[in-house]
Amino acid sequence: MATQADELNRGSWWERKDIRQRATGAFKTATAAVLCLWLGHLFGLTHSYWAAVSAIVVMGSESVSLVACRDRLIGTAIGAALGWATFYVWHGYYLLYGLAVMLCLLACSMLKFEKAGRLAGVALTIVVLIKWDGGPGRAAVARFLEVGLGIVVALAVTLLVFPERPAEFADSASH
Repeated sequence: MATQADELNRGSWWERKDIRQRATGAFKTATAAVLCLWLGHLFGLTHSYWAAVSAIVVMGSESVSLVACRDRLIGTAIGAALGWATFYVWHGYYLLYGLAVMLCLLACSMLKFEKAGRLAGVALTIVVLIKWDGGPGRAAVARFLEVGLGIVVALAVTLLVFPERPAEFADSASH
């Protein structure tokens, strides 16, 4: 039978499962997604759901810093530009699409934009595979704006909504 000291050492179920941090992360991600939809509508972005999807992806990553978000914006621009170019030679050839994604990821990696690859590949995929009335150039610009909005909103929510305290303050506040 467990003693009272054993119970104290193990901490409460809430602490062991880290419920507070998980709930805060879920709340922040949902807040970013809703803000993206609202701002996208406010700015007249036709497909603002891409902003919400991007914010969810960014919020779920291990790093939501200014540098990481800058890299993701650059990667999105690379993906949109390569998607625009790929659109004209795509014609349903899966191998060509795969090569374009590989080139996109390789470009981000070679340029040392380490956090950029996934969103670059997503932007390229959206521009190449989804038909838009305005053509691929307009689609590329729209996707960059929508995905960029998601990245910026994710950074703003990370910094402004229940921001993480530096370790020295968190330790002193818990005692």
